[in-house]
Amino acid sequence: MTKKDDFSLYPTIPAMIGKDLYLKVMDADDFETTYLWFLHSDPQSQTCHQPILTTPRDMSENVRKKEKNPNTADFIIIFKENNRPVGKLRYFNLNMLNRSAELAYLIAPDDRGKGYAKEALRLLIRYLFIYLGLNKVYAQTASFNEPSVKLLKSLDFRLDGTLRQHHFYKGILHDDLLFSLLKFECNFVNE
Repeated sequence: MTKKDDFSLYPTIPAMIGKDLYLKVMDADDFETTYLWFLHSDPQSQTCHQPILTTPRDMSENVRKKEKNPNTADFIIIFKENNRPVGKLRYFNLNMLNRSAELAYLIAPDDRGKGYAKEALRLLIRYLFIYLGLNKVYAQTASFNEPSVKLLKSLDFRLDGTLRQHHFYKGILHDDLLFSLLKFECNFVNE
């Protein structure tokens, strides 16, 4: 009989398995689900870039056709108890010279506020610091996105700067905030 935490139960590397969640590299079908979450999350509030609006099926097909980029990886966040997806994580702009990467995250609308983003980000950040040898991870969020600002601060990210009037949302230009976390500041890197 296998234990609940037996690594053979989860289709990922052991470093990506947490207490309640695990991270798995996304496949094209996962993008259909996560794109629906994006659409149901007020897309313009999620990014300061012009969102590409398409259908979830077309998004999945575009991912299948897209050439792999070694500087980007997308992960689906899965609840261990029932293998239900609850969110998405991404690192991009991986820069091995500077040993840094940018992070993005999205939690399913019905699963927000339950701690899933924090647990998942801890797993990914530990992986990036320990296994990829990064020194810094960073994230950008809108100043009006209070849950995201609170999440980053709870993980000990520090405010690096403000992009003034950078995010057009509901007819107003808002500031975007840049946060970063350095490896030596990360209190959970060795857990």
